[in-house]
Amino acid sequence: MKIKLIYFNFPFWRAEISRISLFYGNIPFEDVRISSDDFAHVKATGTLPDGTVIPTKALPCLSVDGVSFCQTGAIARFCGKLSGLYPNGNNVNCALIDQVIDICTDMTNCISYPINTEGEANRKSFRESLFEKDGKLSKNLESLDSIVERQNCTTKDALFFIDDNLSLGDLAIWGIVKWLKSGVVDFIPTSLIDNYSHLNGIFNSVSKISRIKEWQDKKH
Repeated sequence: MKIKLIYFNFPFWRAEISRISLFYGNIPFEDVRISSDDFAHVKATGTLPDGTVIPTKALPCLSVDGVSFCQTGAIARFCGKLSGLYPNGNNVNCALIDQVIDICTDMTNCISYPINTEGEANRKSFRESLFEKDGKLSKNLESLDSIVERQNCTTKDALFFIDDNLSLGDLAIWGIVKWLKSGVVDFIPTSLIDNYSHLNGIFNSVSKISRIKEWQDKKH
């Protein structure tokens, strides 16, 4: 099986959860990181310069034996099935993981500026509205933190989302928390995530995994 995972050259969670899933499971894959010129070619033609089809003209995209598909959740589930991080045979746990990935996607989408949001003051005002008490980002973070708490997913030494084992749900939470902590999201304070102890617990547990550390040392 020839697997090619296509995204930009930075560790955004939407691609990173699938990259790490494959790496964690020792699944060989080509980690393709495209340039802005490559992406312009995608937008114009629906393909990379080498002919690889990008069905939605958006990334991430996964190519498997020449068959391409997009969308974060679809790619993550495919990679998770190969690596054992998506629990085949347990439909409830799969749905719980899907819920986490969808909430993380909703958070990412809500942070994007609306069309025609011009000027730094307007962009700052929009982003600040997201983490007010009833803001969209605050509501999603509260929901996700509560979901993790209800899972009661604790062991003596670690906190994981499903059955005390690493899963795609953990990687999605780790990725979105890492992004929000990074300071790269304009007008979102890096301390925002400090209020969500269960999300931070998963972030800390995943960060300690030797294979995760190896990936970060290798790729970042």
